[in-house]
Amino acid sequence: METLYFTLGIASVVVAAVAVVTGWAMFKVAKISSKLQDVEQQFGSTHRDITMVEQTIFNSIDNNTRRMDEQFREVHQTTDRISNELYQRIDELQREHFNQIEELNRYIDSRVDKLAAKQEKQLIKG
Repeated sequence: METLYFTLGIASVVVAAVAVVTGWAMFKVAKISSKLQDVEQQFGSTHRDITMVEQTIFNSIDNNTRRMDEQFREVHQTTDRISNELYQRIDELQREHFNQIEELNRYIDSRVDKLAAKQEKQLIKG
């Protein structure tokens, strides 16, 4: 019987030790699980922050691209308008120049004709 009590005593000590170790292990697992949840929440929060910053950057790039496109379009339209105005002014000045040359030629022709008529009269009188 003594052996039975001895065996039961050792078994109860072993069971108590296993229970203590199991309790300690469960406490550690719970602690690690809590830390893991904190890290997962932090990661999720960081991931959301990164996603928001990334979206903000992409939106900024898109807005800048649209603004630059609009500015280039305005510069191109202004350049075209100024170019057309210059060509029109050049054409106008060429027409005025041509008209002035034609008028000058007519004036010279009339003076030459008048001089020729005068010389012809002097030859006939002379």
